[in-house]
Amino acid sequence: MHKKTFSLGLIFFLLLAFTGESLATNKFSPNDIKQVVSDIYQKYKNIKGGKNADYIPELSKVNPLLFGITIVTVDGDIESIGDSAIPFAIESISKPFVYALALHDNGEKIISEKIGLNATGHSFNSLIAIAESPNHLQNPLVNAGAIQVTSFIKGKNNIDKWNRVLKFIRKLSDGKPYLGETVYRSEVASNQHNRAIAALLHAYDRMGSDPLDAVDRYTMACSIMVTTKQLALMGATFANNGVHPITHHRVISSHYVKDVLSQMVINGLYETSGAWFWTVGIPAKSGVGGGILAIIPNQMAIVVFSPPLDEAGNSVRAQQVITELSQHWNLHLLHS
Repeated sequence: MHKKTFSLGLIFFLLLAFTGESLATNKFSPNDIKQVVSDIYQKYKNIKGGKNADYIPELSKVNPLLFGITIVTVDGDIESIGDSAIPFAIESISKPFVYALALHDNGEKIISEKIGLNATGHSFNSLIAIAESPNHLQNPLVNAGAIQVTSFIKGKNNIDKWNRVLKFIRKLSDGKPYLGETVYRSEVASNQHNRAIAALLHAYDRMGSDPLDAVDRYTMACSIMVTTKQLALMGATFANNGVHPITHHRVISSHYVKDVLSQMVINGLYETSGAWFWTVGIPAKSGVGGGILAIIPNQMAIVVFSPPLDEAGNSVRAQQVITELSQHWNLHLLHS
């Protein structure tokens, strides 16, 4: 498992090194994007399958028919269709961005040595993975690793650390993502498993701050509400090597963007990440709120929102849409 994971990450590093120029020159016209997105939306708007996450009560209440798509290019072109203005819980799609902030705060060495980089081979919320892993290392995009990542965010106190996370998310987007209070309360009432994960990590001396405070900040990050447009702006900032495509401000170092995208390849769709990259070839991150963010370096970000999930916790319809877009535009990063 570790050898395969290392190979996938190495392929991605080499890809960025040798194909960055060609990726940067592969542009799409706004009219082309508009037509393709419209056609695909019409094709999939009546597709059904999967079910809402029911272990978080508030997510089970979300209308399963909601469906929105947004694409934001590195040039700042934006194309949205469907329910793209309806806020939804970002859930685990917050993990890559909090990871980026933790890298900024601490550097790569501390984070990689304390948390780990390889896929766990277990489900995203596994306790067994923590106990079985050598030195109890995890991955920043599974629950255990993401709780650890959150524990390394710097700040004067718990509130200050949380405010830094929310401010960073807003700076990546349009300044308007917010904490969904009802989602947060629903998650707090049902996050006993995550508290157990944090306690176990604390017992192994793998946490950077108080474990319960870290779980609380992790839960709040997952409860941030975004639209597909806001999330696509966040992704497009990473596609643009850390520079916001609208404000043109550098939000995060391009060096850390590379780290984040590599982890999205390795574990962005949990245990189905290998099959995803083999088929679709795009760094992506899913969330049980029904969103999937896909980032094509030097080109664009794609966000699809559709609440019903497969057994791995990934939006069924979002996977279908992004797969078709990848095939239509030859977006697979290893496409020659």
